[in-house]
Amino acid sequence: MPISQTDSLFQLIKSLTKGEKRNFRLYAKRNHNAESLKFIDLFDIFDKQTEGNDDVIFSKLKGVTKVQYSNLKRHLYSQIITSLRIIHKAKRANIQVREYVDFAYILYGKGLFLQALKILQMAKRDATKHHLNLLILTIVEFEKLIETRHITRSGEDKAQLLVEESTRLTNTISDAVYLSNLRAELHTMYLKDGHSQSDKDREMLKKYFNEKTRAVSGKSLGVMEQIYLYQSHVWFNYIQMDFESCREYAERWVQLLKDNPEMIQRDVDLFMRGYHYVLTATYHLKDVESMTKNLAELEKFRYASYKKLNSNSQIISFLYVHTGRLNNVIIRGNFEEGLDLIPRTTRRINKYRLKLDDHRVLMFYFKIAWIYFGAGKVDRAIFYLNKIVNKDMLHLRNDLQFYSRLMFLMCHYELENFDTMTYLLKSFQPFFNRLKGSSTTELQLINLFKLLAKKPPHEHREIMTNAIGELDLLRKDPFLKNAFVYLDVISWLKSKVTRLSLSEVVADLL
Repeated sequence: MPISQTDSLFQLIKSLTKGEKRNFRLYAKRNHNAESLKFIDLFDIFDKQTEGNDDVIFSKLKGVTKVQYSNLKRHLYSQIITSLRIIHKAKRANIQVREYVDFAYILYGKGLFLQALKILQMAKRDATKHHLNLLILTIVEFEKLIETRHITRSGEDKAQLLVEESTRLTNTISDAVYLSNLRAELHTMYLKDGHSQSDKDREMLKKYFNEKTRAVSGKSLGVMEQIYLYQSHVWFNYIQMDFESCREYAERWVQLLKDNPEMIQRDVDLFMRGYHYVLTATYHLKDVESMTKNLAELEKFRYASYKKLNSNSQIISFLYVHTGRLNNVIIRGNFEEGLDLIPRTTRRINKYRLKLDDHRVLMFYFKIAWIYFGAGKVDRAIFYLNKIVNKDMLHLRNDLQFYSRLMFLMCHYELENFDTMTYLLKSFQPFFNRLKGSSTTELQLINLFKLLAKKPPHEHREIMTNAIGELDLLRKDPFLKNAFVYLDVISWLKSKVTRLSLSEVVADLL
């Protein structure tokens, strides 16, 4: 195995659980020779380090040259991966099936083609159970090779049956790849252009989507192909801001996996991701009942499955469950309750920090800042907003950067730091100028805070009352209403005009 870089090896060792480390040592010590003891020593040295410093690690390994050290790292990496494969083959059907196929190749190479066929039948049985169509096709092609080169006494029609099976699988896989590509293309469109901005955008996307899905219309799709189709519908409707339809297809996605529990075992992340999109659409719809119900189901599943999840799935479960929890607090306006959730979320963020991308972390910080703001803990809101505003990330979504700066201004308004607001507006202006194609909503919000910073406090109530009317009109526009989901400025303005708490205003709107 070519990978031997110190950073890669260090990250791999630090990702191991206690059980995996114990199994590795048992596996590695099966041969008690000098070389095995050396790479076990190297493993122990890496395990005790807090960072992958090559010089420090090499200095602790005695009687080894630089060349030997490089080879030893490569050998250690390979041995760890091999031991992990042994542990996880019982948990992952695809690993077990590939091992069966490997065994069949070895047996065939020894001339034991009948034994190879028996092993391939075992592999096909497991692959079929878990809908592993690519692996089934590999198995069928190997079976064809054996049947056409040897006398197996499998029956005169066996080869023809394999040809028909191969053809069916090829068509199924073709459909799966086609739909998987469509799902990926829609996701890319959203990352590039965001939501549809006009009726023209909607019609163009609708035409594209209908043409693409027409190719599989009426076909009898397998479970995985149906999942890809539902995912495509989820992304299409999300881009179009049709959150009712988005939720409907996400619910179909989840239900299909519930009806095929072996698929949840195969890809638990896919199941949790389906729930995530149900919750995301529900959040946009502000449907408290649906949010509470689906979040409870996801939390129950996570609690029951957590110990069985691998590290990556545990992180994904954290992202989806904790995002759901914070969103549930935000749409209900129960900010005081949210204060109890924040420490649990931040502890998880710190635990997984090295494995989380900055964008996800900053999205959490934005939601946390809004909950603190809603609960009247303005200083704590500013603390988390600073983490976003002062983060130099050119690729960070413009909407997150914009609304973070806007909430920053709201915080200083609450503190009556009007001079600070004036300074911040000037310092934020270069960013505001960089916003390409700023929406009417964004421009109006910027002008609102410029006016509040400039006018005396006794005029603010009238300014805010007028702004509420103008922003309410903008919120009725289907292409502008989404802006108020990210930051509910209108509810904040109403709380200032009515002198009610933000929690009371949000709760009254439900």
